[in-house]
Amino acid sequence: MPLPGNQYLEARYPWVPEHGYVLLISAERLKELEIDLYAESTCSQAVPKIPTALRRRWMLCFISTKKGYLTHVARSVVYYPAESGKDKLDLWNVMPFTKPVRVAAIKAKLAGTQAWRAKQALLGGHISPSAFSLIMTALRQVDAEASKITEGLVDRRPPPPDPTPTRAKTNWAYQRDAVVTSLEIARIPRQQLTIPTQLGEDGAKGLTSIFDSEDDVTTIEDLAILQDLDQADEDWQFVRRQRYPAKLFTNGDTNLTIILANKLPLERQLGTDLIYVNETLKSVVFVQYKMFSGVDGEGGYRPDAQLDEEIARMDSASATLGAVAVDESCDGYRFGADPFFLKFCSKLLSHDAKGHVPGIYVPLSYWKRLVKTPAAKGKKGGTIVYAETFGRRHFTPTHFIDMVGRGWVGTSALQTDVLAPYLRAALQGKKGVVLAVETSKAGDSDDDGEDGYETSRRAVAPPKPRFPGKKPKVIQL
Repeated sequence: MPLPGNQYLEARYPWVPEHGYVLLISAERLKELEIDLYAESTCSQAVPKIPTALRRRWMLCFISTKKGYLTHVARSVVYYPAESGKDKLDLWNVMPFTKPVRVAAIKAKLAGTQAWRAKQALLGGHISPSAFSLIMTALRQVDAEASKITEGLVDRRPPPPDPTPTRAKTNWAYQRDAVVTSLEIARIPRQQLTIPTQLGEDGAKGLTSIFDSEDDVTTIEDLAILQDLDQADEDWQFVRRQRYPAKLFTNGDTNLTIILANKLPLERQLGTDLIYVNETLKSVVFVQYKMFSGVDGEGGYRPDAQLDEEIARMDSASATLGAVAVDESCDGYRFGADPFFLKFCSKLLSHDAKGHVPGIYVPLSYWKRLVKTPAAKGKKGGTIVYAETFGRRHFTPTHFIDMVGRGWVGTSALQTDVLAPYLRAALQGKKGVVLAVETSKAGDSDDDGEDGYETSRRAVAPPKPRFPGKKPKVIQL
């Protein structure tokens, strides 16, 4: 039976390993990794350093939990060094062999000038590209079933064609990306979101948000779904009175309510902002989405009057926040005073992709500086930026999610207390806004809420599927 954390096998992305690794760990350590797989769909193990030139290149990892045998195989890659001075081996799609494969049997089938490298690698450690091909050939001869499982992780199919961008498809992608980002910040498995990556060719008619395709979405006037807002500032009462589609996601002690505000037809929406409210850490982060033109973003992005309008609104909010007293507490500490970010997206996701819309994040204050420099000027003197314009001065989705989730960026705790009026104004506008509110269940009450609605026992988070591609069930109590 496949281990948890193998949800991505059905995604059509080319995945061809160039080298390999033999990871020797105990059965107990594998169980620990399984827990990480269950929660995050990936896990990591500190290993001796591999050649720097082979970092970021796909490799198959053979796992041995029994001396002299290979028991599992997984997809893996090394992106960064570990804090211990070793390398950090990221693993996912961990698959058990039907029966352990004897290492001695594989060694006996190795042949060629690089056989000695392959035999050495089978004792544990990195497998060079030349030795890797010999081991794959020998595995096919020794155990056809194990070879089939291993080859099942390799995907040589070309990626599906990118969708043709339309305003509706772009806004669908932005809304979904904002929701996925919110889930990852709150450490909620994104597999709980079953919404398709792309809007179908005939799907725009009649849709007002990505949640319109969900059967278990509750409109916000049902106060039971907003149990995590009951203890919030009284200004949130405005939010609770609106009729927006809302969906509750849970994981352990964390509740995440996603609110898609201002239900307008997708064809009439101009964009989607993400407002992430972390009530636990008392911080708020704002993200404005912008799209590079071209198939892969090669056409760059030219600032326009719409962006000027949006920046003016952000500046107005910044002026209000600037009047708040400096927060000297540890909880209120942030890297900087700018809670506003721009995300520049290079293209839409393909239908089978599961992650984020490709793009980069930059703080608004940095963007204001960048557009004044020669680097942001085109051949004819106009303002235009490309992905390479930012160089290394940007945040990846992983960087951004980690900083927001740990409370290193965003408004201070004192500023968050005065933000409710601004959020109320944003929700009253004509622009699609994604509002995410993260809280801890520990503060929930078992009492009934206003108008007799039960606020503490409403939904049970669905268990994470143990099989790839299987849609999780939503259980309503």
